[in-house]
Amino acid sequence: MNLTSLELAKDRSRIFKNYLQTEIDVNANSEKLAFLDRGIQNSIYQKEIKNYPDYLKQKPDGIKVISYSPPANSPLKLNLFPSLGELPQINPQALNFLHEDIKQACVCIGTFVGGKIQAQWLGKNALTTGEFWSATKIIPLLNIVSQLNTKYPDCDIDNCVIRDGNGQKHDLYFYDLAKHMISYTENIASSNSLAAMFKRFDTRTGLEQWLKQTTGNNDVTFQGDYGDISYLSNPKIFDLSKKQVLLTAAENSREQNNSVSAYDLTRLISMLGWHFHLEQRSRMKGSQWSSLESIVRAMGHDTARYADVAIKTLGMDSLISAPVIISKLGYGVSSRRGTIETVYVALVRFVDDRPKATGKPAKLRTLALTLRAEKVLDGSSSGDRKAIELDARVAAEVTEILRRLCAEEFA
Repeated sequence: MNLTSLELAKDRSRIFKNYLQTEIDVNANSEKLAFLDRGIQNSIYQKEIKNYPDYLKQKPDGIKVISYSPPANSPLKLNLFPSLGELPQINPQALNFLHEDIKQACVCIGTFVGGKIQAQWLGKNALTTGEFWSATKIIPLLNIVSQLNTKYPDCDIDNCVIRDGNGQKHDLYFYDLAKHMISYTENIASSNSLAAMFKRFDTRTGLEQWLKQTTGNNDVTFQGDYGDISYLSNPKIFDLSKKQVLLTAAENSREQNNSVSAYDLTRLISMLGWHFHLEQRSRMKGSQWSSLESIVRAMGHDTARYADVAIKTLGMDSLISAPVIISKLGYGVSSRRGTIETVYVALVRFVDDRPKATGKPAKLRTLALTLRAEKVLDGSSSGDRKAIELDARVAAEVTEILRRLCAEEFA
């Protein structure tokens, strides 16, 4: 009997070893990792990014494409997507299969019921707050859209530039700056200085409050930057079609820290990717798809390609259509904790065409996930070795999550 790649992938230790071998083959080190730093230019999905907004609007027609739905006897329950500011019920045992290096995780599996998304929430310390590094850079982008569209519902952020209130630097399109921040193409400014600038459009407490009111998690702190000073000290958002300034920099205050949970990031990226299929009560305040889709395209350019590698390893790359992979990495060494840490937040959606071979309808599969992994740095092995092991581990765990999604084994 010929085992498929999907069945072979059940051997998780083999998958991990293969990924570790990839790291060695490409001479990976802590500065350049095989999967975290692969880059969009090496992704087969690069040419699909322009189609992501259209794919995310599509829903199963019930004839050619149906939605995955859990079996009736599943211990995981389908629930209505929570209202804005409401915490969902997260199953705390459902991710116990994850490797011990994954310290916090949250997965949300989406299923269409009557044209709207319902969800199963799975966790492993999903509400434990901590440092999620650069993965939190998506928060100010979503906050800006929420602010702009609340005041100007007809504003499309693609028509907006960020203008230097001090008149020193040229206008640059919001989308281009967001894409640069996410892709780490450093030819305008560092990702960290752009992230600090995007945080300037609300007060530190205002942005933290917006996050709490969106996810319903009141235990977060979100008042830190990312180590670099803001690209612009006095940025303004100017709408070229309206010919007016829509947002100006808020008063700056003393920087504190960023401490969020895997749940918070999973909730935000699911609200972004599934916006079109959420009831109004569940949508981000004010946000319009015409502006959110700009962030979707920007997040298509993440340099971390864990989902790409997982899909290929599972042999699914030629068996899916209408793919969407939007994500944001986080990575850092904490001298205080003595650890090296990797974060991956992603939303994946695709049509699984395998059932068509037996005359059945294709299946739409979609999930949002956040993983935070860490290894303790000790004197016994180099930081490079720990970094590549962590990178291979995150790739292996993303592969296992997507394997379970495709094999319908989460139940």
